[in-house]
Amino acid sequence: MLERLFNLAWYGRVPWTWLLWPLAVLVRVVTTRKRQAYLSAPSASYDVPVIVVGNITIGGTGKTPVVQSIVQYLQGLGFRPGIISRGYGGTLDQFPHIIRAQDDSVRVGDEPFMLFQSLGVPVVVDPIRTRAVSCTLEAGVDIIISDDGLQHYQLHRDYEVCVIDGSRNLGNGQLMPVGPLREHKSRLVTVDYVLTNALMESDFTFQIEPVAWVNVLTEEHVSVQNFKVASDALAIAGIGNPDKFKHTLAQLDVHCAHKWFADHHSYTADDLDGLANQILMTQKDAVKIKPFARDDMWYLKISAHLPDAFFQNLKLKLEQWKQNHG
Repeated sequence: MLERLFNLAWYGRVPWTWLLWPLAVLVRVVTTRKRQAYLSAPSASYDVPVIVVGNITIGGTGKTPVVQSIVQYLQGLGFRPGIISRGYGGTLDQFPHIIRAQDDSVRVGDEPFMLFQSLGVPVVVDPIRTRAVSCTLEAGVDIIISDDGLQHYQLHRDYEVCVIDGSRNLGNGQLMPVGPLREHKSRLVTVDYVLTNALMESDFTFQIEPVAWVNVLTEEHVSVQNFKVASDALAIAGIGNPDKFKHTLAQLDVHCAHKWFADHHSYTADDLDGLANQILMTQKDAVKIKPFARDDMWYLKISAHLPDAFFQNLKLKLEQWKQNHG
């Protein structure tokens, strides 16, 4: 309920959060000082390049599929990438932790576990990202991608990628808690790349493309064209922007009832009891539901199609990094 009230203020027309303006002023002071401290005394660099993929807004922006696409591109170039993540929502209490096959999303967090499952590269979870880097380097990687962490200035970064959800843009453009911004919007000028989805024009526009429906229980793949949607199907999502999932379903001509949960919701079997026989969800939901999944549960596998110009520019920057670091 609280999350919904804030979203209505940040992205809708219920501007009650202006009552919290003094807190937004405090956030501006703190975030500005943190960045100035980083610029005046940058963190020590590493022997491998570090790419931070993050955002300046609270909530989902499509960052995870962007990380997947970048990692796959780097693998195609011959790199051995590793990923570091805070592991938000996980129950780990000992860090750093390199994800293993016997882990699950409850333990390590849904997004890092999903990245591990889909990419098979070293993924290290640690709220202290500098410590995560050291652990990742021990795994023999030669480039590191930080999933989120744009505001984690203790972490040295060579390149910054900021992802924006074009359907929401920057909301009301105000710092939290008045608005959804983690940092002032002027921060966008300082990053190397701003990636937005096709609903918003920018220098680098990407598209989220549905790939297939995947059975949560059996991993069976069915093309989006051949998938049969039951008349009583139900869509569920526990993500930052569930309306984006709803929009994608509409594009696929899937029109069904829906039930939204809070972002990073920890599902239990009771959450799904008594709901429809066929349940549709995102991959982020599926990694948490798999332990108690039923036959007719499916997640929509998606990929981020990033522009060639972005990859070409990134390749040039990495070649320059290699030249500068011998």
